[in-house]
Amino acid sequence: MDYSFPKSQRLKSAKRISHIYRKGQKVKQSSLLLFYLEGESAEHKISVAVPKRKVPKAVHRNRIKRILREVYRLNKTELAATKGFDFILMYLGSDLPDQRKLEQAFIKLCEKWRNSAGV
Repeated sequence: MDYSFPKSQRLKSAKRISHIYRKGQKVKQSSLLLFYLEGESAEHKISVAVPKRKVPKAVHRNRIKRILREVYRLNKTELAATKGFDFILMYLGSDLPDQRKLEQAFIKLCEKWRNSAGV
């Protein structure tokens, strides 16, 4: 298994991100929200977001984003599909999460995504 998170898997285009927010579908599981849209490449791309309104301190937002990227890196096989998708993974809670709880929520979120996307 490949547990890396190379730059080729990171979604950075502001144009593409706003397109996913506008046209994409979403799935929610506890404090995680996943926006998704079929991608332009065969590889999945993901971006992580933590709203400033929910988590006002930048230190905490950065810590949560770091945890979310690690959860994705370790469990990205859960998002396996034949086509490439673009994802935005958003944290909706207002407190610092536990990595194990986030990991469990992410796995359940992936199951919901597979059912709704028909993958």
